[in-house]
Amino acid sequence: MAAGRGQRKILDDLMYLVAEKLPGMALAYLIAVAASCCSRRLFGGTLPPLLWSAILGIAVGNFTTTPELCKAGVAFSKARLLRLGIILYGFKLSADQITGIGMAGLLLDFFVLLSTLMMGYFVGTKVLGLQPEPVLLITTGASVCGCSAVLAAQPVVKAKPHEVTAAVGTVVLCGTTSMFLYPFLYSQIPSLQSSPHFMGIYTGATVHELAGVVAAGNAMGPEVAATAVVTKLTRVLCLAPFLLLIQKFLPRDIEKQASVQVPWFAFGFVAVVGLNSLVAVPASFVAQSVSVSTLCLSMAMAGLGVETSIKKVLALGARPVALALILFAHLMLNGYLAARLLSSKDTL
Repeated sequence: MAAGRGQRKILDDLMYLVAEKLPGMALAYLIAVAASCCSRRLFGGTLPPLLWSAILGIAVGNFTTTPELCKAGVAFSKARLLRLGIILYGFKLSADQITGIGMAGLLLDFFVLLSTLMMGYFVGTKVLGLQPEPVLLITTGASVCGCSAVLAAQPVVKAKPHEVTAAVGTVVLCGTTSMFLYPFLYSQIPSLQSSPHFMGIYTGATVHELAGVVAAGNAMGPEVAATAVVTKLTRVLCLAPFLLLIQKFLPRDIEKQASVQVPWFAFGFVAVVGLNSLVAVPASFVAQSVSVSTLCLSMAMAGLGVETSIKKVLALGARPVALALILFAHLMLNGYLAARLLSSKDTL
């Protein structure tokens, strides 16, 4: 009898959790589906689904009244589904892909990651006077992989929803500009056209979003696109250690130290990359995993958007945008010079 009551209690608790979170998850799912449609049909598909999820989520959260029963599921989507999406994102990478870009590509990726972090933190906190949390979000987005990296960094730095949204906005601003600017420069500068491999590693190491790398690379040709995507995916692989590194830049007071947690999902991300490198994972399973990852991240962005207050975003002022533009200029100019230096050392 006692065992039966225990099983019923477990079942009741499970049903309660499902009932509590299902309405909000359904809302996030509908927003994600609508975002996917917008991404395919509007603006020539140049804006990624994650951005559309944030935009539509913000619209729902700020211009409608979100039912109370949806709040638990929205929070679950923003937090738990985010972690699952990041872990499954690892199926996009394998060790074999990394070796194809050569030592120059690897060194350029490392230069971009470390120099952007150091510059972003110094300029953001010391020059512009921003708090470390939004600075680290903007810097992570510029350093690693755009919106996905911002989302992954949020639970690590304990940033507020409006800070995450502001960081995503700056990433999209710079990343969208890159999609058009890089192909234009490539078409106008003969020295760039003479080395598609160079342009590939330069594009992959300095453009914010993976979608932006794909779009810009294909606009410049298949050889540039192939090298650019692998270089970009190698940056993505650095997400896990980068998340551990940015913890060192958080304030050192006791309260903040107590709130910092080990990003276990980041280790899950690395484990999936290792599995994908060592085991012949069926292509159909990889494709399904990537699709689920995209859905989870899109639902997380939707949940984040619903919980974002436009008034609080505007209260941050122009300084986050200024920081993002400074980092954008750093990626384009110093990234180019670093790529040229590596090329001159015959490491390509």
